[in-house]
Amino acid sequence: MADGQDDAVILILLIGEASGVFAGFCPSWFTVASPFFHEQAAKEGNVARIRAGEIAATAIVLGTGWAVSRGRPNNFALAASIAISAIFVAGYEFQIAHPSKKGPEAADSKASPAAMLAWDNPG
Repeated sequence: MADGQDDAVILILLIGEASGVFAGFCPSWFTVASPFFHEQAAKEGNVARIRAGEIAATAIVLGTGWAVSRGRPNNFALAASIAISAIFVAGYEFQIAHPSKKGPEAADSKASPAAMLAWDNPG
């Protein structure tokens, strides 16, 4: 395949991958950080399902990275898949540990449960 064709294929794949990444990160991390997620009676079950999803997704991503690396002279794809999985899992765990709140105290992870429940009630 000529270089121009390779570039076209890579561009098409990059556009598709980028849209999937944004579609995965943005609504997922928003949902896991949202008060809706944290204020439910089923929060523990929800967290368990998120963590089960982290395990399943990591296995699939690592399997893909391993399969791609097998036909290559190096293990770049496997290393990249490990890094990508780590970013996703760390992001989910951060969102679970730091619920969204209104105002500048949003970065404060030591807020009281009462303050977290009053996220939309200013002061």
